[in-house]
Amino acid sequence: MGSMTFVQNSELFSYSGTNCVRNDYYHNECQLCVDICPERAFHIVRSKLTLFSSECIECAACIGSCPTEALSIKSFDPNAYTTSFKEEDDKLLSCKKTTSCLGSFDSHHYITMALTSNESPICDMAHCKECSLNTNGKIESFIREEIKKTMDFLTACDSEYSISIQEEKPEDENAKRALFKAAFTKVKEAVQEEDEQESIGITLEYQKASGFTGLPLKFLNLKKAIRDNISKLPKTTHDTNFGIFANKEISFKDCTNCGDCVNFCPTEALLKTTDKQGINFNVGNCISCGICNHICKTDAIKTTGGIDLVNFAYDRGTELVHYEMVMCHECRCPYPYRGGDPICDRCADFRVDFSHVFTLAKDM
Repeated sequence: MGSMTFVQNSELFSYSGTNCVRNDYYHNECQLCVDICPERAFHIVRSKLTLFSSECIECAACIGSCPTEALSIKSFDPNAYTTSFKEEDDKLLSCKKTTSCLGSFDSHHYITMALTSNESPICDMAHCKECSLNTNGKIESFIREEIKKTMDFLTACDSEYSISIQEEKPEDENAKRALFKAAFTKVKEAVQEEDEQESIGITLEYQKASGFTGLPLKFLNLKKAIRDNISKLPKTTHDTNFGIFANKEISFKDCTNCGDCVNFCPTEALLKTTDKQGINFNVGNCISCGICNHICKTDAIKTTGGIDLVNFAYDRGTELVHYEMVMCHECRCPYPYRGGDPICDRCADFRVDFSHVFTLAKDM
């Protein structure tokens, strides 16, 4: 991201246009927050995402939907809550008691809480259907989908960890809350004491000190949780990505080594090899934004299923493609050599398309 920042605020809620993947890349069509917002406070203006702060009711239901953590609220930090969850006496995630709307979490948060706590998190879904925020059932559907991803992941890993859903209301609880904003009466401290940083998790300060701030904090916390508990996950390689992770492959035949996918990747998941003649991929940094797929002029890069949790957690990169760069004998420019005559695609196409221009009269 650039040094300039663009942030819109209501009283408690903030939207960072600088961190928004849609604003970072003009052709990206992400509008997850637009779709889930119960008050239609987000609008697409000239292909850019804009918050109409006067329409925002600060419910926090949209926060978990954002892949780049461009959305936040002062009264509740899902990352701080996630990393301190193991210290919580009450393992019930409930907008009535302990958290904001469960829409502020996604599967990265749920998995981290499940892996780092001795007791399984319990998601209170008893109030979601009748909630005034649950317009057309979108928020409830989002929450259940993220919990399902978490369940599928933990089950596939043959893990001893789990997550569950509470569907019924306690008998002593009122049928409805008077105001849904009462969920924000309990404010979580986002910044922990220095001597607790390692046990609580990776903090925003650590992220900034590392010199790379493009990766969402929920990814860093999840990677740490997997590293710390990798021995308790019997199965670490999978054929599916659970809708949580992303994998990439690049066609040697189609790739021109132009570097556009590397240049436009917002999280440095794609990097040039040290000799600049190939492309490496770090699955632990990929946020599934799809920019690389769209920017590739030859459709050489594809998203594939499958995940190796060791590679994800330990940032082990893989080489997707590598070329020998040779000099084109026509234009004298280097290009990725694939065999045959040493001529680049541009010159080869030119030779075919304009061969008639150079035909002599005697040969016609």
